Amino acid sequence: MPKVDIKNHDISYSYNGVSSGSDNPRIVLIHGAGGQEIDWPSAWRSANAQAKSMGLTPSNQGVIKLFNAGLDDYSIYAVDLPGHGKSDGKSKSSIDEYSIDIIDFLDAMELENVCLVGHSMGAAIALNASLSQHWRIRSIVAIGGASKMIVNESILEGLQNTFEATVDNIVKYSWHKQTGAIADSQQMAKYFREKAKQRILNAGSRTVHGDFLACSRFDLDERLGEILVPVLVIASDCDRMVPLNVSQKMAEKLPNGQFVMLEGCGHFQHIEQTSRVATELSNFLGSVGSGSY
Repeated sequence: MPKVDIKNHDISYSYNGVSSGSDNPRIVLIHGAGGQEIDWPSAWRSANAQAKSMGLTPSNQGVIKLFNAGLDDYSIYAVDLPGHGKSDGKSKSSIDEYSIDIIDFLDAMELENVCLVGHSMGAAIALNASLSQHWRIRSIVAIGGASKMIVNESILEGLQNTFEATVDNIVKYSWHKQTGAIADSQQMAKYFREKAKQRILNAGSRTVHGDFLACSRFDLDERLGEILVPVLVIASDCDRMVPLNVSQKMAEKLPNGQFVMLEGCGHFQHIEQTSRVATELSNFLGSVGSGSY
């Protein structure tokens, strides 16, 4: 994976190899707490992905077919935050610090017309970065995120003292109970859960605790009116990490907010219902690019 230097340490990232037109937004994907860039669907990160991504949970229309939902025309970058994955540097314990790292990445890569897409802690980072009103940031997509993230003290304590057991609980509550209920997707669902757990464990207690501590300190409730760029908020009815109503209230307070609810889905919306999320993301980018938002 390529790397770029920011402030004396390298940020690792993936790039799908698509050179989009100047009018098309550049998508930058920001993972959640204890995560990596590979937490995002492979079909989003690579133009040469062998398998297109698919939602794991049933929808009202049945299983969505495998397709990339219109994202093939966009340049997509997925970053490993400092201290995560293959990036150098130390992990942080504040959203402000991570936001600065993301802005430094945009500057180092000279990316323009950027849509920051973040999941969970990544959504907090994206929202916070947009407060800078940096000219490179033109839109935001917050998946499973909120302007104020509540983290139980028992989680913070457990990540320091009973790390593996606490990670087990985090993974358990992050996924919808029926994910993988369809026979053809049971093994895939199990695979994603196990991979998610292993990546968090590999990140280590210090890094994961710092990430959750950063989330617990995050509160933009009183500053949402300052976020002037278009924001798409995607939330789900069965998210036990960030409740649906919390994300919906945030969307209502944003000057240019749009809200999408997923049914029968947990916290990992972009994995559980990949095609639906990709479709909503593509529609949003199309409206932003055309000026019809």
